[in-house]
Amino acid sequence: MTIVASPRVLLTELADGSGVLLDLDTKFYFTLNPVGVAAWRALSATGGATIDAVTRVICEEFDVSADVAQADLEALVRGLDDDGLVKLTR
Repeated sequence: MTIVASPRVLLTELADGSGVLLDLDTKFYFTLNPVGVAAWRALSATGGATIDAVTRVICEEFDVSADVAQADLEALVRGLDDDGLVKLTR
């Protein structure tokens, strides 16, 4: 499965490493912690990525095991998908 960030969503990174997503269609804001920001950057920089690829990015940037990173990432992606911020393709 590939996760593709919506081109209608903008990321603003904040000084503390967190970030804010703005959905240009709904005008809703969504906050991300630093790990969420890293995941979003990985998704939007490549035009789409797999859970495994983004998990590797997170493990490289943060002191976290692959199992924990993947579980947290899957939860984040479910939420982003529910809010229409990403598209999942097979």
